[in-house]
Amino acid sequence: MAMEVPYVLFGVWKKDRKLGTYAIDAYFIEFLSLEPRKAVLIKSPTSIALKEKGENPLPKLLRVPVGELLKNLYTKLLEESSEARTERISHIRRWNVWRFLGIPTGHSRHIAVDEQLAKVERENALGLALLKKVLGVKDDVESVEIREVKLLYRGLWLESGEVMDEKGADKVYTNLLKIDPVFRTAFYSALLRETAMTEEIREKAQAFS
Repeated sequence: MAMEVPYVLFGVWKKDRKLGTYAIDAYFIEFLSLEPRKAVLIKSPTSIALKEKGENPLPKLLRVPVGELLKNLYTKLLEESSEARTERISHIRRWNVWRFLGIPTGHSRHIAVDEQLAKVERENALGLALLKKVLGVKDDVESVEIREVKLLYRGLWLESGEVMDEKGADKVYTNLLKIDPVFRTAFYSALLRETAMTEEIREKAQAFS
């Protein structure tokens, strides 16, 4: 059982100089529990198996131009990365003050909060690093032009717990299947060609929880 996922092929340009060509998933981009994870759905077109036509493809759900999506995401992650870092530092400082004063505040609770803040910071940092690489920028994202080329399709299926295409296993999608409940539900819905959350889909999704 396989599905055909739409990808938008696009070029990145700066001052009439082409920086690179990429493809972005135009279906599962709408089914992620965290915004930074959208960046991991950008692929080099030579690293995945893409084709010109699909026999029964999933619909393109990406409703905004790729350039608008990536620039807005870059700006948002830049702001949130700074906020997450500041919040984590502030939390650690408060915790250290309470410890110094001998005020019991719950060691395990502070550890849990710090781990959650660190996770958010890591996700933001990864997404931002990927976007900087793709867009070829450090700060001035508006100097970059994104030119959409065409819509292509990629066949995906599950094999021994791994998401596969004709070029082999996709570690990013396999990882998302394990860690992201929104992606996992959408993936099984698409794979089984169901629009509703049936019991079969729920059971298969929960198997990866």
